[in-house]
Amino acid sequence: MRILQYVVFAMLFSAALFAQSGTYAITDVSLIPMDRDTVLQHQTVLIEKDKITAVGPAKSTKAPEGAQLIDGRGKFLIPGLTDTHVHLLTTSELPLYLVNGVTTVFNLDGRPAHLLWKKQIADGKLLGPTIFSTGPIFYGANNVQAAVKEVDDDAGAGYDGFKIYNPVKKDQYAAVADEVHKKNLLFIGHIARDPDVDMTLNAGQSIAHMEEFTYTYFNTKRSRKTEDIVFDASKIPALARQVKASGVYVVPTMDAFHDIVRQATDLKEFLTTPELKYVAPWVLAGFQPGVDRYANNFKPERYQYLRDSYAFQLKLVKAFHDAGVPLMSGTDSMGVGPTAGFSTHNELQEMVKAGLTPFQALRTATTIPATYLRSADQFGTIQAGKRADLVLLLANPLDNIDNTRKIAGVMVHGDWLDRTKMKSLLAALPAAYAAETAALTRAVETDIAAANKFEQERDPLNVLSAEALRNLVVNESFGAFEKDLNRAWKEDPNSFLVQEAAVNQLGYALMGPKHIDDAVAVLKWNTEHYPKSPNTWDSLGEAYANAGDMTNAVASYRKALAINTDYPNAMVAKRFVEEHGNGK
Repeated sequence: MRILQYVVFAMLFSAALFAQSGTYAITDVSLIPMDRDTVLQHQTVLIEKDKITAVGPAKSTKAPEGAQLIDGRGKFLIPGLTDTHVHLLTTSELPLYLVNGVTTVFNLDGRPAHLLWKKQIADGKLLGPTIFSTGPIFYGANNVQAAVKEVDDDAGAGYDGFKIYNPVKKDQYAAVADEVHKKNLLFIGHIARDPDVDMTLNAGQSIAHMEEFTYTYFNTKRSRKTEDIVFDASKIPALARQVKASGVYVVPTMDAFHDIVRQATDLKEFLTTPELKYVAPWVLAGFQPGVDRYANNFKPERYQYLRDSYAFQLKLVKAFHDAGVPLMSGTDSMGVGPTAGFSTHNELQEMVKAGLTPFQALRTATTIPATYLRSADQFGTIQAGKRADLVLLLANPLDNIDNTRKIAGVMVHGDWLDRTKMKSLLAALPAAYAAETAALTRAVETDIAAANKFEQERDPLNVLSAEALRNLVVNESFGAFEKDLNRAWKEDPNSFLVQEAAVNQLGYALMGPKHIDDAVAVLKWNTEHYPKSPNTWDSLGEAYANAGDMTNAVASYRKALAINTDYPNAMVAKRFVEEHGNGK
């Protein structure tokens, strides 16, 4: 069997390997139903296939004959947790969510592969959490009509939501918001700078990061400069009331911002984070010295701003909660620092640090996201008729939120993962990551069509492929690899090999001190083939800066800004030109 075929088969087969769907009884357990702040002692929960069929006192709720018994004595049962802000990169990482009790995720930058995984999980062919997903992030379109078409296309494809990013203009935003509601899609994202806070809240768009309010509402000049942000606590109550009145949900992603602070101010300490050992090599490579974007972008004089922003956002979390704003746990895994699954527990700790009780924090990962995702009848509480997504804990999380980490077992879609199975899933990760990289590398060298299919179905955001292509460049030199790029550009311009995003990812994968010249060459190739994209010039500017070539770095950033003065990284580019342009 070819390596590529074997890897895909193994990933699909993993669900069958660990599934034991049938009849279960979790007996004599302390149950936290999450529909109220209480612990129900001595309960038994019956599960048939993927549904909870009964919940009641252990003395009167008897397990049917043949049921697999799970001893709940001395343990605590909570609903499966939800992460409402993830970026799914590969099927290999899906078990990371499950072993941490995260049984539902909301993916905020979707591709067709995510819809495929969603169906495979629902059909029992792939082991993973239930997936909800937006379509691709919306940065703006050529005109209003094109913007509306993107909403229609996403709805037609079967995505659950639509995500907004910073540069969207008012006219397109208004049209998109109207169409999103007509299509009954979930509406979430950043606070686009042109529409600003009022228009965003009035449109009913939920907010994907608490930090977005600091860049807008607390930016006194509504500029792109963080220097104009004033952390004025006296303005918090009015904002909290406004957000509550709008009815939108907010995903604070406090652990993600905390990880950004850690990377920027002490990358060496951040890299000691124990759970990073479970991160895919192609993700971990982006956090290394000389490459990590937050360590590169923040100088010591800006460290205090980051720390102040983090502390201020915690105040916003408490004020929003007290005002009745529905908050949802989300981590922004995997690209900015948080590790899939593990960081959900960190986020719950952040909620408690902000002033929520453990029960209130747990609601942000159970009942509130279930309501937001329009699925409160399916999950979020422990009740008969709900999906059998459950987490068995060794200690009471209402006493200490850190007890959510003490997992004795996880039930997902009615499949029971005990501690032995969870350990085996974690132990298998390095081999799974290596097999995926090897399979894609071999396909690139021998069968471009197969490589394209693999990328479309298993690498939707081109992160894995960046690692595979990086290995080819390092092993062959860019000069040799450039011939492959040029041939692909000529023979199949739709191949992922020559797409702007994939080449850009490759450039960043090479942007370490040992391969910076290759990174410059790759990103220069991208500007030559996508000269009208500000992102290609921005990335080339960053590579030149890392290579110490400030003259070409400034020139590249200026070209990016000449194309679009308001592209996503424009604020960083403008600051770089101001600091290094020498008035030219």
